[in-house]
Amino acid sequence: MRRNLIAALLIAIGLALMATALPALGLVHLGSSNVAIQPIPALGDPLSPPHQHPKFLPGTGSSGAGPSQIVAYLSIPRLGIKDAPIFDRGVDPSGNMLIARGYSVTHYSSSSPIGSGNAVLYGHDDIEGSVFGRLKDLHIGDEVDVTVAGGSSVAYHVTGRTIVAPTAVQILAPTNDVRLTLFTCWPNWVDTQRVVVTAVPATT
Repeated sequence: MRRNLIAALLIAIGLALMATALPALGLVHLGSSNVAIQPIPALGDPLSPPHQHPKFLPGTGSSGAGPSQIVAYLSIPRLGIKDAPIFDRGVDPSGNMLIARGYSVTHYSSSSPIGSGNAVLYGHDDIEGSVFGRLKDLHIGDEVDVTVAGGSSVAYHVTGRTIVAPTAVQILAPTNDVRLTLFTCWPNWVDTQRVVVTAVPATT
């Protein structure tokens, strides 16, 4: 009985320490009541692309369906990402997001075009090259560069980082300012939440 009580106390202390550590790392914004949790039409979990892990579901990787033209390239110096191709993708007839294959980034075609409004970008965290595997390591002020295919490079600076539920549709909403919203699944190989990073054009 005494052992069970001690074990329960240790678990409670551990959970309390975890709850205080995440906000300190800047990974969780507590008390945020403005994050929408309702699904949007045709998308049950709009932040849940087909993210099947080969080790769990063999042969069920992303289809790579959709346009094959590269619309831009993404570079993030802190993460060692250089010229990762960005592809536009929509949804299939069932409402599942179509994800670009390999070490590439998916631009949600239903969001704003890159460079005008809220352009939403997704990258895998632990499969197919894991382009956004370290997205949570970005800091406020870090540089994110986007080169539009056939155009010049635009530098953005990170302005925010948080963790949300897969149903947090607010990150997909249009904005009056120009921004990038980058997100991926988190924690790695668990994927019950989403890391979200926002970046705006650097001022000269």
